[in-house]
Amino acid sequence: MRIYKEVKIPASSYKVLTHRLCDICGKKSHGDAWSSGKYNIDETDINITVKQKEGSDCPDGGSGTEYDIDLCPQCFKNKLIPWLRSQGAHVQEIEWDW
Repeated sequence: MRIYKEVKIPASSYKVLTHRLCDICGKKSHGDAWSSGKYNIDETDINITVKQKEGSDCPDGGSGTEYDIDLCPQCFKNKLIPWLRSQGAHVQEIEWDW
């Protein structure tokens, strides 16, 4: 879940992301990032968007619904990955360095 605050300027307003909340455990992020600290990496980045969307789409407009979820790294690794594997998905852990 993304938490926004409304910022008002003369004649308009807009939303600014203040932090995220994990939709499973409720963990609060540090701004848009799950980790804090200069050199720490602990993030959940979904490179391929998995989206279920339904509704209507016409040349003059459309509407419908879709799903959106925010997961902290711990829930991603300890809850989502085991569930995907239990469903038969082949989830590959890949080491990286630079």
